[in-house]
Amino acid sequence: MRTEPRRRLGPGRWLLVDGLVAVAFGLFAFDVLGAREPAVALAVAAVGLAAATLPLARRRPLVAAAGALAVFWLSPVSPRFAWIALVPQAYALYRCAERHHSALAAAALAAGLTGPVATALPSLRHKGGVVPFGLALLVAWTVGVAVRQHRLYTEALIRHEARQAEERAAHERVRIARELHDVVAHGMSVITVQAAYGRLVVAAEPGKGAEALAVIETTGRQSLAELRRLLGMLRLGEPDPAGGEPAPGLADLPRLAERTAAAGVRVDVSVLGPPGDLGPGLELSAYRIVQEALTNVVKHAGTDRARVTVEHTPDAVVVTVVDRGRGGEIRRPGLGLTGMRERAALYGGTVLAGPLPAGGFRVSATLPYSPDAGP
Repeated sequence: MRTEPRRRLGPGRWLLVDGLVAVAFGLFAFDVLGAREPAVALAVAAVGLAAATLPLARRRPLVAAAGALAVFWLSPVSPRFAWIALVPQAYALYRCAERHHSALAAAALAAGLTGPVATALPSLRHKGGVVPFGLALLVAWTVGVAVRQHRLYTEALIRHEARQAEERAAHERVRIARELHDVVAHGMSVITVQAAYGRLVVAAEPGKGAEALAVIETTGRQSLAELRRLLGMLRLGEPDPAGGEPAPGLADLPRLAERTAAAGVRVDVSVLGPPGDLGPGLELSAYRIVQEALTNVVKHAGTDRARVTVEHTPDAVVVTVVDRGRGGEIRRPGLGLTGMRERAALYGGTVLAGPLPAGGFRVSATLPYSPDAGP
């Protein structure tokens, strides 16, 4: 982001610039206008006051406007004083409008416009300068209002973008937290079941114990790979770091079924209908919902069979996980079902979960297609 020129200069340098401008203006105004006045002392004082308001307007625009107005009110003595005061008065009103709120700026304008009226005094016979001088001051004030409004709009836009960035970061943290929960919960469930099974059979059947250890190793490696991908997202602050593992999708369900089978639950996967236009975010959400549902089957259902159905309809993808375990029991609510519903809601979808009348448990998620579905 480029730094504004006026912000590149320190206070000391601005004081020098303002001083040079004031001196240049004073010399020019006195040479062109003030030197022609019969009352030289009054002309010097008026030019000095007008010049002094130029640097003063940067920090004290109201005081500067009052000083320039005082010079304007010398117009009944000589019309040259109006010309001397015009630029300082216009600049002071510009600074008032640019810096102060509308009510105070309007009051400064109303007071400043009395200066042009003074050019017609005392007899009101020379009113030709009222409109031109007043119009010049009004234009300067209007420019100041426009600059202030633009600055306020820019500041509001920056604050809005900052809030949006914070919200996006918060959503991303929640999403990654869900990812971590899904990966760790599923991987640790499989590892725990296989470790318990291996401990029971290792003495009597070393071969099966070795198979359990192999499953533990494979599951651990896969979980670590996904954890590295997620941690890479946190470290690099990108949706998917370059060179990282691709996010899983519905095409990876057979491998998920193999890992779940290693934990003692055989999973049948069936796909109905031609796939629609799924983005990577929708694919990942559908995959994680199935993964969490199968994790719950391994941990709570007490069964060795489950069925996963992926149905592609014209408007949505419907994923269903059904088991024939202890469906009649009330399963303790936790982050799993909440996370599934949050994932579905992110894409305008819904999740229905509950026990079946004939026994078992069913989780069904409907995820509408979206043209911008994706992370």
